[in-house]
Amino acid sequence: MSQGEFDYVVIGAGSSGAVVAARLSERPDLKVLLLEAGEVDRGLWIHVPLGVGKILTDPRYVWQYFTEETKDPPHKPVYWPKGRLLGGSSSVNGMVFVRGSKASWDEWRDLGCEGWGYDDILPSFRRMENRVGGDPVYRGQNGPITVTNVAHRSPVSEAFKKACEALGAQPLEDYNAVDNVGVADLQMSIRKGRRCSTAVGYLRPAKRRRNLTVLTGALADRLTFDGTQCTGVSYWQGTIRKQIRARREVILCAGSIESPALLERSGVGNPAVLAAAGVKLHHALAQVGENLHDHLQVRMSFEVEGERTVNDILGSPLHGAFELLKYLVTRKGLFATSTVVSHAIMKSRPDSETADTKIQVALMSGADRYSGNGKGTDSCPGMTLGTFQIRPLSRGSVHIASADPRKPPVIVANYLQHSQDQRDTISGLRLIRDVAAKMGPEGHVVRELLPGPDVISDEALLAYARETGQTSWHPISTCRMGSDPDAVVDPRLRVRGLQGLRVADASIMPTMVSTNTNAPCILIGERAAEMILGDAG
Repeated sequence: MSQGEFDYVVIGAGSSGAVVAARLSERPDLKVLLLEAGEVDRGLWIHVPLGVGKILTDPRYVWQYFTEETKDPPHKPVYWPKGRLLGGSSSVNGMVFVRGSKASWDEWRDLGCEGWGYDDILPSFRRMENRVGGDPVYRGQNGPITVTNVAHRSPVSEAFKKACEALGAQPLEDYNAVDNVGVADLQMSIRKGRRCSTAVGYLRPAKRRRNLTVLTGALADRLTFDGTQCTGVSYWQGTIRKQIRARREVILCAGSIESPALLERSGVGNPAVLAAAGVKLHHALAQVGENLHDHLQVRMSFEVEGERTVNDILGSPLHGAFELLKYLVTRKGLFATSTVVSHAIMKSRPDSETADTKIQVALMSGADRYSGNGKGTDSCPGMTLGTFQIRPLSRGSVHIASADPRKPPVIVANYLQHSQDQRDTISGLRLIRDVAAKMGPEGHVVRELLPGPDVISDEALLAYARETGQTSWHPISTCRMGSDPDAVVDPRLRVRGLQGLRVADASIMPTMVSTNTNAPCILIGERAAEMILGDAG
């Protein structure tokens, strides 16, 4: 059933796709369609920052994926929620805004990704930001995404920063300017106390344009081709299958899980994978769905005193009402956070060549909060210090097992497969203990709750990491960009060997460019739109 033609069809209204569609529609002569499988970003807890804990387990707002259980290395299934609404994961994430270091962007350029070095992408970062008071050489002040410092003043966070400084971390005024190595309060994509997603920043103003059509509840099935030319997409709305034709290009922005899956359902990928899933081969690209990597975050929790934490407001209606009132009146307090307040990027060991580890403070704790059985928070005031290695070496994959778009892909994360990942994770946990010890009683730390002071040896700490480690929601690289013949897309994001088809989302990242992926994903959307319009003339 044909539903007409558009110049550009963008699949996925998330952190990158909403940006691509909005920027393309700025040219009034272009007719743009944005397809989103989820619905509109309505709901109180979507927009109140602390509401992230509620929406991440709500199937109305997230795809509820799980990784496969693995035996070698041993790791149980890990819950991987992904945004299922306008704004995608920018509408359900923790709102932490980290661009990444100059060196990590320059690495992309040095790997053969022309146009992706720091000097190339800096104007795009400035264009997407509204960072009041930032240095205009590095920071934008009129962009769609408002970036503010965390709005909650926390004594525990101040003690954490002082402890990290005592261990050698440099205090940073702005980790998104020149140097990101050090310790600082977090910057958040929050505007006037409310989430500033790509749906808010880009789509709300763009939807007023007559040349942009936003279609929700539209589940992409497969791409259509005429030889090597991508001509459009077929999709499902309820039980009805429909088809859209793209006169110029289709831009795939479905994320690191669904972008490779949609390519494979369309016959683009590894011939063996497609044959096993019952899909006819259209175009062989062996690396589709490969190179998957993610930040495995391992958390240690501590009882604290002298500060109200999320544990308190969840455990006491009175404390909860007080904090909610503070938020409604001032747009500050715990409801103005996603629980996280500050972070440190530093060396996990004195002999580390680079700052290889991130530690992040969350003003909550729970014996089972992050391990998936839903028992909630501790009864005492608590904080969590989470750590992950910034550049993991373990690699996994995402592949379809069926041509049915309603069946989830098979996700093999392979966390802690590489021995260096194991070593760095253990070092990160030991660093957390060093930080907590430096905080001490003066820093409000009462005692370690998890894993507990008896878990000391490397073997015990690694076992704890395998048992409790969770995703940081940063999967990347399943449609890797590069100039080499094995890359899925070239540096202009065009799928190799095909015409009229690009991928623009976290799946194209060749390496972990940042400790957090949302700001880079928005940047990818900006760069994709620039390239598409440049090629269109």
